[in-house]
Order: sequence, then structure tokens, then C-alpha cells
Amino acid sequence: MDLPNLETYLNPDNIQTITNWGKGWAWLAGGTWLFSEPQPDLQVLVDIQRLGWSEIEVKEDYLIIGATCPLIKLLEYPWLAEWTAVEGLKSAVAALSASLKVINVATVGGNICLALSVGTLAPVMIALDATYEIWNIKGESRQVAAKDFQFGFKSTILQAEEILRRVLIPLSNLTWKVNYQRFGIAATDPALAIVVSARNHQQVRCVIGASVVAPQILELEDVETQDFAFLQKVNFIEDAKASAIYRRELTAVLIKRSLSALLCQNS
Repeated sequence: MDLPNLETYLNPDNIQTITNWGKGWAWLAGGTWLFSEPQPDLQVLVDIQRLGWSEIEVKEDYLIIGATCPLIKLLEYPWLAEWTAVEGLKSAVAALSASLKVINVATVGGNICLALSVGTLAPVMIALDATYEIWNIKGESRQVAAKDFQFGFKSTILQAEEILRRVLIPLSNLTWKVNYQRFGIAATDPALAIVVSARNHQQVRCVIGASVVAPQILELEDVETQDFAFLQKVNFIEDAKASAIYRRELTAVLIKRSLSALLCQNS
């Protein structure tokens, strides 16, 4: 889709060359969402593809995924066999039901920062206890836990002039068993509920998404006798697609399926 109101296109090789940030400015990575619908308030695009950020690398005790890493790389990278948690990342890409053309261009950072309730990668990052590194145009950086990044629909802690630089996942967490569950009205529709479960020995965590405005982590104490009464306290989305009650019951079903699958993997 054309953006006829766009006034300026910037393509820097260093974000610190951007000396000011104004109203109507936006970062451009893959652009698969940005160019998919009208953007009436957009005036300036700052393309980050020339910044030369690495896509996937291992440093010290972390797997590091650059914000500009195309989603296709998560499927094609030669992962170590013992990194079983990578299946969660692959499932998140597959859950998009996007064409090959889209996943070749769409980026990890774009998927996370768009912060849709139905976002597919964020629940996996939270389940794996990932950390996000954020930069601003002054060259300053800060880190935040993935679970604290998104707080609502299209709402994150990112401030003006800030950008997600990379995702850091502890290498030790890549050996976790991960199961990804989703349910939508149709296979190609956005999910009504997403559940990502991760298990390491007796430690189990579940992250729910799509049924709530932002992903939420649930610490489960006893996965075999869980009655899911705690879901009564969760504020589920209610809209034309599904009621809050339906989403709650659907989430409970997906949690049971996910935990059952994890138990089978460990048996």
C-alpha cells in the first residue's frame, strides 16, 4: 500500500546520525505491517536495514537475535540439536500463517514491537526468560525483561527515540522443553488464544497470549493437579470474535494440552 502522506525517508547507517525525533516519525524494518494499511499520521520513515545489525549469534551465555533478523532465519538457522526450546520459536513463525514472501521480509523486532494481542513471538520470549536490549538515538541503552515490555494492545515501554536492538536468551534456557498451542476460528485467522509452556525438570511456566491484551506469565506449581481456578482472575478480551468466558475456557483447554505434551516429552 502506498503512503501518500509520507514526507521524508531516511536510511542511516548509524542511528546516532538522527539528531531529533518528531511527531509522525517511525522506524522501518521489514515493513510488512506498516505498508499493509493506511498510516495517516506517518510523516517520516527511518529505515534501519543499513545499520548492519547481526541476525543470530552466540556470545558468552546468551543466544542473541538482532531486531532486524528476518523471521525466515529462525527456521533456517543450523540450531544445535540440544537446543530443544528453538521449536517454540519455529512454532511462533509457523503460527503466523504468513506467505514465504512475508516471512522473508518481516523481522523479529517488528513482530515484537508491533505488540498486537495476537503477537506470536512475545509469548515464547517471555517463556524463555528473554531480555530485550533497547537503544535510543543518543547512543544510550537499557535492558528490560521480555515479560515487562508489552503492557497492552500496541502498547510497549518504548519511548520516543527508542528502538529494540536485540533479544538475549540465556543459553541454559534453550535446553528447556517448549510446547506452543494456538486456536483460531480458522487456521489462517489470528488466534483467539495462545499458550506457550516451557519446562526444565520440575520448573514449569505458561504464558498466555491472544486471549488477553498483552502476554501474561503464569507460574504453575503442580502441573498434574492444576485446576486453573486462577484463570478466573485474568481479564480476558471480549469482542465480536469471542466472549471473555469463551476465551477463558479455551485458554484452559490449551494449557491442559500444552502441559500434557510437555509431560509426554519428559516421559
